[in-house]
Amino acid sequence: MEIEVPRDRDGEFEPKIIPKHQREWHGFDQKILSMYGLGLSTKAIQDNLKDIYNVDVSPELISRITDEVKGLVEEWRSCPLEPFYPVVFLDALRVNIHDEGHVSKKYSIGYTS
Repeated sequence: MEIEVPRDRDGEFEPKIIPKHQREWHGFDQKILSMYGLGLSTKAIQDNLKDIYNVDVSPELISRITDEVKGLVEEWRSCPLEPFYPVVFLDALRVNIHDEGHVSKKYSIGYTS
């Protein structure tokens, strides 16, 4: 991707996203992976990057980045499950009670395991 840095007479312009003389955008892969982790398709990731950063990214680049983590995903999926997982369900109800011109909050909390 070609990066155009505006010139000024005093040389005081400092880019915010990509610093001067940097050739890579660190963290860009993480942005793509986070969108992939949310279940977005390659086309949706491409459209989001265009909307947010005004950057055209090829579907091949997105696929290459997401392919790097597919091995980790498969490794995680093949991990054996524990035989027992404790689960606690919490439920709460908050009610505003009007009493003698004042409003007070009353709570009722229940749980099951």
